[in-house]
This record gives sequence, structure tokens and C-alpha cells, in this order.
Amino acid sequence: MKRIATHIVAIIAVTVLAAACGRESRCYVPIGLTNFTIEPNSAYYSGLNNVGGYMYLTGGHRGVVIIRTAYDHFVAFERTCPADSTTAVNISDEFGSSLLECPKCHTLFVTEADGYPMDGGATACPLYQYSTSYSGGELWVY
Repeated sequence: MKRIATHIVAIIAVTVLAAACGRESRCYVPIGLTNFTIEPNSAYYSGLNNVGGYMYLTGGHRGVVIIRTAYDHFVAFERTCPADSTTAVNISDEFGSSLLECPKCHTLFVTEADGYPMDGGATACPLYQYSTSYSGGELWVY
């Protein structure tokens, strides 16, 4: 009997791991080439002049949103929703730059948590986050 219980536990563990691997493999978000430099303190990028400010820029697959999280720190996310690659996420009207929302599936993505969705969304996959580097008044997004 003990041997059967051990086999059942092993089968359950393998099934859970296989399901987890399958879930991860479904987190494909199309992205486009993104490699640009901007001056976020300039008048042209006035939306980024203050902490909490954001701007939508071209690039990537459905566009890039850049958010200034501190004086010298920025995050950049692909706007393609992981649940529906035909839809671009937007800054939440209700919560500002701390949340991005998909207008189609209404999943909320937390910008301070690397773009991971809040519980109850249509996906468990995060937004694709581009790398950023800020130095000498220039922001490089790649």
C-alpha cells in the first residue's frame, strides 16, 4: 500500500511540473526591435520630466510605454498584452502609471512588479520588459 501511495505522489508531482512547464511555454509575447536613446528631461519628452510620468513611444510590436519611477530610474514595457497579442495595454485611468490595463481582457499589470498581472486577470504572464540604462541625461531602451 505504501508503494502505491509513493507512486501516486510521484505521478501527481510529474503532472504538476508538466502543467507548470506548459503554462510557462504559453507566455510568448511578440516583440519587435527596440533600440533607441532619448533625452527624458527635454521638452519633447515632457511626459517623462517628472517621477510617475510616462509616454507611449513607437517601437516593439504594439509600442513601448516608458515610465519614470525615480529621478534616475525608468522602466519600459512592450505594450502587447500577453493574453491577446492583437491588443495594446494602456496606463490605467483609475490608478495611473502604477498599473497598465488591457482594454480587451481588462487584466491589470503592475509596473512596480516587473509587469506581472494582478490576481484574477486573463493571464499569468507578465508584460515583456525592455532593458533601460540612464546616464548623462540620456535614456537607452533596448
